[in-house]
Amino acid sequence: MINKTYDEAFNDAIAKQYPEYHTALLKVLDDFEQELIIKKVVSDGSYKNYVNLLKEISKDSAYEIVSDFALGDSLTLNSQHYNYELAKTMKTMPLIHYRNIAQSKSMLFNQRVSEITTKNGGFSRSNYASLLLEVYNEEDFQLPTIRTKLFRFLDPNTNDRLYIYMGKPTQSE
Repeated sequence: MINKTYDEAFNDAIAKQYPEYHTALLKVLDDFEQELIIKKVVSDGSYKNYVNLLKEISKDSAYEIVSDFALGDSLTLNSQHYNYELAKTMKTMPLIHYRNIAQSKSMLFNQRVSEITTKNGGFSRSNYASLLLEVYNEEDFQLPTIRTKLFRFLDPNTNDRLYIYMGKPTQSE
């Protein structure tokens, strides 16, 4: 067994397999964070500020964020420029090696989205913000993949896609 969470190991694998992409990803994320600070969405990049922002959004789905930064475009260009292949990275990381340590929080996040959607008949920005706070902790928010998930959600110029766990075809409800 490997002595890391799946999310930590996945980020390490990205850094190892695609070092230039990883460096550029960190730069894009830092640039977006600076945009949020300049636009006074957060006062600094501290975990506490993001927690407070997510709490505000969890109370009000219409909470407005202003930004001129097109994060989605920057992330796409970065991936294309460095030929980053998510599926290739995932193939090198059999989840079975991590199950005894901790479930992938990203998978847990998707499972909870599915549960909330089923229960509520839909999924709102408020639900998303609350779920980010429920599933991830301060250390998780330091990981580039989790920061990307957070920033895509916050970016008013990016249509964020949310993939949810639907269950196996043979699984009954």
